[in-house]
Amino acid sequence: MKRIILASLLAATPVAAQQKDSEATPVDLSGKSLDELIEIVSDTKEWWSKPCSMGTPLFAELEKHRPGNPFINRGALLSAALCDDLKGNYAQGLEKTRILEKVAPDEDFSWLAFYFARRSENAEEYLTSLRALDEQTISKIEPDSFWAGTRMVARAGLGDELEQLYLDWYDKGLFFALHSDMEEGVAKSALVAAVGAKRLELAPSLLAVVRSPSSYVAMLSDRRYEAIWPVIEEHAGANLERVSAEYAEWALARLGNAEEDRDRFSDAAHGLHFAGRYQDAIDLAQRWLDRDGALASIQEGDAWALNIQAYAYDALGRREEADRVLDLLAEQDPEEHNWVVNFVINRASRLVGYERWEEGLAAAHLAREVTEMQGSPYAKMIVSRDHVCALSALGRPGEIAADLEFLRTNPTESHILAAQGLMCAGYRGEASELLLRGLTDKTYRSDIVGQLQPQEFSLFYSPSQLPNPRELLAENPELKAAFEAHGRIVPERFVPVAYLKRASR
Repeated sequence: MKRIILASLLAATPVAAQQKDSEATPVDLSGKSLDELIEIVSDTKEWWSKPCSMGTPLFAELEKHRPGNPFINRGALLSAALCDDLKGNYAQGLEKTRILEKVAPDEDFSWLAFYFARRSENAEEYLTSLRALDEQTISKIEPDSFWAGTRMVARAGLGDELEQLYLDWYDKGLFFALHSDMEEGVAKSALVAAVGAKRLELAPSLLAVVRSPSSYVAMLSDRRYEAIWPVIEEHAGANLERVSAEYAEWALARLGNAEEDRDRFSDAAHGLHFAGRYQDAIDLAQRWLDRDGALASIQEGDAWALNIQAYAYDALGRREEADRVLDLLAEQDPEEHNWVVNFVINRASRLVGYERWEEGLAAAHLAREVTEMQGSPYAKMIVSRDHVCALSALGRPGEIAADLEFLRTNPTESHILAAQGLMCAGYRGEASELLLRGLTDKTYRSDIVGQLQPQEFSLFYSPSQLPNPRELLAENPELKAAFEAHGRIVPERFVPVAYLKRASR
């Protein structure tokens, strides 16, 4: 009995993505013998995939045969917690998991607490769960879920504690266990903690895993890194040329080691673009696009590579070719591919940014349809900004009220987008005040500082003709003072090589 129940406990995982049975009728096991019940328990997949209809009644019957058995109690708690997951009762699932940790200290339930803490949006419990993770569990964290959880922690005002945790992970040698898509962000935050602790000698080793040129723009603008700016500057090289070249070669090498990996394909395209190797980025994406049946099997990483191809065409002044690529992405079915939302938004923002108002407005309407189905609040902020700017430019201010209200009531999703929309509508003073409020909150401060840089430091998007919130620094002395207290304009000698290689600047 002990061996069987332990095996079940160790094999169980959250089942939100498995077959839903929260509304199913519980299985009647009242006539089963103990041996028959044990046989059912041994089929772990059966009961933990159906924790409500099978797991809960199963352990209730076992309790009748072996009252007070600790292993049966654990199974009952675990199946009840997994049932809570199916029902969306994440806080209750977390509570049961914490009980499990107390009654079964010899077992590791940190993975389950970590899961429920994020799903219940309990920032303090999530941070506690992160601290409890071991090397094996850290290596299995899914990056998107991890970043969603850490954003929640930061919004709760626990960003300093999170940065210290990352430095602790570094000290314990846990960085090697991180998913490659997590290394850079964790290292950047650990650097902040290292600077705060005056452990400046750690900068070179932590910078070794900070590869993206965009990250160097962010660090060189943020005064939290001021004590190590000379180290960062040396690592980046003039015009970010050194780090840009290294990132491109790193990304290409990783793709060469696993050409079937679509995320690595995307990273390689980005790396070439950031290094100003625009034709190489175009050719990389085109080789994929020329394959038989490429679009029939398109994945998100492929789409991002095509998005980069479009921006590379823009960089070379070939806008009609860029149009065709983004139109192709917008034609993909959003119900079949939920990632299409990214590309209908990028297409609309590019057209609005190029002051192609009528086309941009039509594209923004399409983007709105898709974001209403599956867009995040941030995605909806972009769409509202594009509507406000296009409609204002077309002399239709009577149609922007709802979008302006959305921007005004959701600034924490993006202070920059909100400010830009207000500027398009003529509310520059209100935009300044919004940014000033954002700079007083450390949760959003570094993002705002990074986005108030001159446009030539933007490595991803095609240049935009929309009002740049950086203009407000010259109009509002209080805003300028707040900005300079926490950041700086990155020195001109670091204007990215990718900008210098654009056909038109």
